[in-house]
Amino acid sequence: MNWLVEMAETVKSFGETVSKLIDKLAGKGSDLQVTFKDLTLEVGMVKAKLNGSVVLDILYVTEKK
Repeated sequence: MNWLVEMAETVKSFGETVSKLIDKLAGKGSDLQVTFKDLTLEVGMVKAKLNGSVVLDILYVTEKK
C-alpha cells in the first residue's frame, strides 16, 4: 500500500508543476507539450506501457464584471 501513497504524491507533484507552467504561459499564445516514452502504468494486476504526447493549448479568458 506504501507504493500507492508514493504514486499519489508523485502525481500530485506533477499536477502542481503543470499548473504552475500553465499559469506562466497563460495569455502568451503558448502550448505545453508533455511527451512520454515507455511510460509504464500498473494498477493491481494490469500493466500497460504507453508512448505518446499530450498538447495543452493555454487560453485564459477574463470574466466580465
